[in-house]
Amino acid sequence: MINQNFKRLFIGRSISNVGDSLYAIGLSWYIFSLTNSSLWVGILNFALFIPNLFSFLLGDFIERTNKRKLLVFIELGQGLFLLPIILLIAFQMDTTMKASLICIFAFLIATFGMNAYVVQDVLMPEIVTENRLSSASMYMSFSYNAMDYVGNAIGGFLLKVFSVFSLMIIDIISFIASAFLFMKIEMPDVPENVATNIEREKTSIFSGIALIRARKDLLLITLFGGLANFFFGGLAVFAVLIGKELGGAGFYGLLLAIESIGVTIGTTLFAKLLLKHFKLGSLFPISCFRMGLCLTISCLLKNNYLFLGFWAIAFMFQGLNRVVTTPYLQASLVQGQRAKFFSAFNTLTVAPLPIGSLFFGKLATIIDWQLFIILFAIYMVIFGLLFTANRKIKNFVEGSSN
Repeated sequence: MINQNFKRLFIGRSISNVGDSLYAIGLSWYIFSLTNSSLWVGILNFALFIPNLFSFLLGDFIERTNKRKLLVFIELGQGLFLLPIILLIAFQMDTTMKASLICIFAFLIATFGMNAYVVQDVLMPEIVTENRLSSASMYMSFSYNAMDYVGNAIGGFLLKVFSVFSLMIIDIISFIASAFLFMKIEMPDVPENVATNIEREKTSIFSGIALIRARKDLLLITLFGGLANFFFGGLAVFAVLIGKELGGAGFYGLLLAIESIGVTIGTTLFAKLLLKHFKLGSLFPISCFRMGLCLTISCLLKNNYLFLGFWAIAFMFQGLNRVVTTPYLQASLVQGQRAKFFSAFNTLTVAPLPIGSLFFGKLATIIDWQLFIILFAIYMVIFGLLFTANRKIKNFVEGSSN
């Protein structure tokens, strides 16, 4: 492990991610089972993702606040608002009222958690040296995705054997455990000149957005992330429908687990191999082209096992993209800019998730999931071409000064 502080961050995030996976798979399946409506699944995802629209408002606050305390506050706040959802699941009441209240409390949980990854991404360059950022990104991507795999695998099993109630209880425990580990992180001293510059710098809530607009590379990556999440918002809806068509709750859990396995391999062994032979920046277009190709092949196959195989390969390239994006952004910004940028980036890239969920939740009534996957693949190929055309991104080498 890179160092003791990073170890605590990594383990805490891993535990929290297992809980988040249980929460996501359990609540989505519960809402669908309760209402038998893909539109309600879209509404739930809208509630989970819409708070990110306001993430940019907190960039300056995050930059000036103790990151460890913020991480602890975020975890405990999410756990607190999960308690009413557990009570709603346990008691009988009108279906529409229950679904509405669950979505409201899901919104409150998401409001607490909307800047968890922003705080983490801002903290990492403070506890990890620049030449180790891609390694740290691999570890954290492994945390996101391997723990998603564990959570999805456990979630699929618990959905069949026990209940959604069990998943929510485990999630509360995960919030408490991760908060305890984050409390152990020792914050480094900020150099006096840096602290003074941060304090004196004139900023506005739109300074992060202005930074993105001023640089073509940041703008391109932001557009890519925003449109990707628009499609991932739709995928959250269509994954339920794919699961229903191809095998039920068990296959739905397996599908999500396969995604996580693919991304985990992509962010670890696959990324490590390719980074030895390619510049970090050149992997942006490679990941886009290959993911688009594998998505196209997967939706044309009739055999479920072959479908899952190409699905896994597609998400290996998605994992590769995650590994190269974060260290590029962290290295491209200096301390004092990172929180402003990442909070704005979070708003602009994650906010399309609820829009995609609502849009495709409605569209799912008139198009099938194969057409959706083809549209997703076309988007990936287009941005592969755009990344190829941007020399600053394509020629980026880790550890270089930007």
